Amino acid sequence: MDKPVLFLDFDDVMATSRQYYAKKRHPIFNNVYPFDPKCIKVLNSIIETIHPVIICSSDWKLHFNLEQLNQIFGWNLINDVITDVTPSLWGVQFEKLKDLEECRAAEIKLFADNNNITNFVAVDDLNLHKWLPNNFVWCSHSTEGIKQSGVKEKIIKILSK
Repeated sequence: MDKPVLFLDFDDVMATSRQYYAKKRHPIFNNVYPFDPKCIKVLNSIIETIHPVIICSSDWKLHFNLEQLNQIFGWNLINDVITDVTPSLWGVQFEKLKDLEECRAAEIKLFADNNNITNFVAVDDLNLHKWLPNNFVWCSHSTEGIKQSGVKEKIIKILSK
């Protein structure tokens, strides 16, 4: 794939921990809370600058199909769509909570390998650096997510190579 690819997690990346308690809920999926407005602004800026293909690496893929994920994206005013989702290896190769980070990284690597993707970044609140040292940006503060200082610049730098 020629275009840069953004593997995107949602919880604590797009929906910060403050959003979990928001009274506003998706009109169809009433268990879906909104993304943080400032995180949306950052993601839309990345989309406008880099035009990446967006792949959902979030566990939300286990609860919603691609069409539903894109309805959620639209409801949150994201200026692009999710093209695909990573495979789920939880319960297949990984079962212990201590392996959650390795599982997420393995799902991303499997998708990238199967689709000949070399220019990608994974953005997650799980620390995937050990497995994706050159293709990872960590959102380490659950209240900040992708709006965390320096995160946007790191994403753009990796995808601009």
